[in-house]
Amino acid sequence: MVKKARLAETDSASEKLDDPRARIIAAAREVFIEQSFDLATVREITLRADVNLAAVNYYFGSKDELISEVLNLMMEPYTNARLRSLEACEAAADQDGPSVAAVVEALVRPMVRLSRDETGARPLTRFLLQVRSRPREMTTRFFIRRVDPVVFRFIDAFARALPSLGRRDIFWRYNFAIGAIMQVLIDSEPSTSRLKQLSGGLCDTTDDEQIIAQLVSFVCAGFASPAADPTAKLFR
Repeated sequence: MVKKARLAETDSASEKLDDPRARIIAAAREVFIEQSFDLATVREITLRADVNLAAVNYYFGSKDELISEVLNLMMEPYTNARLRSLEACEAAADQDGPSVAAVVEALVRPMVRLSRDETGARPLTRFLLQVRSRPREMTTRFFIRRVDPVVFRFIDAFARALPSLGRRDIFWRYNFAIGAIMQVLIDSEPSTSRLKQLSGGLCDTTDDEQIIAQLVSFVCAGFASPAADPTAKLFR
């Protein structure tokens, strides 16, 4: 039975490799990360996928629809993992709900763990930066429909954990937290290992657990700080 199952898995992988649609998606993912949505050409994608130039329109209808498919395939597992992580921390909490640290870890851990591929690189992070720095109507729609509901779940969880903090400040701090996470993940790319190099090896960005611990500590401190007063003079 085990042997048959392994043969079936091998056959399935082989079929996927031979599937032109799957090859186009794999090639598009590489090209979009390397060159951006705007600079990536259908010709380059089809060359890498070893299909004819008309194949993108045949299987997807347009380049934008191909972007949407790649975005969906890359983001869905990550978005679902964040939601499951939050639900697990809420289920494990007492009647007062999860602590700030538990909610922060539920936010941080999936982003750190799932952004790394088998080579140690972080293609998901680079892809997300691409989406955020060069927004398109269809990527904006995707985030509103698929990502924002999970964001609001985290906002609500932080609001329960920090009842003295206004919702405005929670939104600000959530956004700062995402920015900190993305910055660290980009600087932990093995192609540059920028943070590791900059710190003279003090910061081991090959160790995901170290990254998670540092981020959780930093983000928790940010959420726990006093509410901001926009009218106050910062310098006297």
